[in-house]
Amino acid sequence: MEHKSFFRTHKVLAFLPLLLMGAGVWYYIQGRVSHERRETAQPAGGPVQPAVTLPPSKPPAGALPEAYDPSAGLEIEGPVEFKSQVTHALKLVWMADRNTFLFIRKNLTTIRNENRTGFYAEPGRTVAALSSDHAFRSLTWCAGVIAHQAWHAWYHLNTRKPRRKAPPPPGQADTRLPEANPAKVDYKGLDAILYTEDRAFSFQLEVLRKIGAPKKETDPVLRRAPRDFTSGHDGSYSLNP
Repeated sequence: MEHKSFFRTHKVLAFLPLLLMGAGVWYYIQGRVSHERRETAQPAGGPVQPAVTLPPSKPPAGALPEAYDPSAGLEIEGPVEFKSQVTHALKLVWMADRNTFLFIRKNLTTIRNENRTGFYAEPGRTVAALSSDHAFRSLTWCAGVIAHQAWHAWYHLNTRKPRRKAPPPPGQADTRLPEANPAKVDYKGLDAILYTEDRAFSFQLEVLRKIGAPKKETDPVLRRAPRDFTSGHDGSYSLNP
């Protein structure tokens, strides 16, 4: 019995180095795997990776800027509904043709809700008066009528008589120049009115087409009689000579 027990002990001791070596290999492999896992996983409280800043996405083609304000440079006077209607009408022009919008904004200072439609000037102001009938007929029609009055404003600003210089004191030479064309057509004459209205209606039609107005709106402007101003005026601005 003692001989068998000794033999078994000797046999176990013979395999012990192999067991220790296998355990060491297993421990090494487990250590490497754990180390690689720690490297790939972000530990709690570890260094924070810097956030990647992406460039701002570009707005789609034709989109308006967020700060778009079609009434910038224009004063819109009237009820809230009127201001909203005019603002959206101007937006149609802005989207269709920026140069046309800038022309309107440059020559008009005020768009005002009144019981008549037309153009008139105040000290330091050019006013497009719009009746509710014209303003609320449709957005495209409203935009066209505004364009009509903007042309009148441009004509007024570019044809008004310049202020004459004051006469010189006694004894000094008079350097004032005579008016270049003293016989020019009076704006209030019928021929001048027919001419300016024809040009204003042509501009109104051009804008209506640019913003996609329907034929039921473009045709009356296109086919109007020379003395029919109802497509751009009403109230006391109507002229029936």
